[in-house]
Amino acid sequence: MVRAAARVTDCSDVRGQYIQPALPQNAWEWRKRFPELHQLIGAYFHQDFSVDYASHKEALDDYLAGHPGEDLRRAATEIRALLSIVETDEELRIAADALGLEVRPPKNVSLRQWLDGIKGILIHSLRD
Repeated sequence: MVRAAARVTDCSDVRGQYIQPALPQNAWEWRKRFPELHQLIGAYFHQDFSVDYASHKEALDDYLAGHPGEDLRRAATEIRALLSIVETDEELRIAADALGLEVRPPKNVSLRQWLDGIKGILIHSLRD
């Protein structure tokens, strides 16, 4: 007799109990799980950032101008998901590096604060 497999969501087991989603283990897995966030930070906060942009704000404004609302919404959702699954600043740094971040946040702003701020800007821009 073949037993049907139970469906499991990202956040609960078959009994409905919350489970912590497993963290991706390599850059490919991070990028697969967070594709729009990879597009945002990998394409706009890259190694040539200082050649292309005068500030973090200018890079983000360029992203906002060049992407439809659906992408902005997806990026905000992915930031929220990322911040909810990484528990430590070290895990967040590893994730951001895997997603292509090669520029650190503005001075005196933690990576978590910076990403949360970007999420807020993305959400606010959808209301305009």
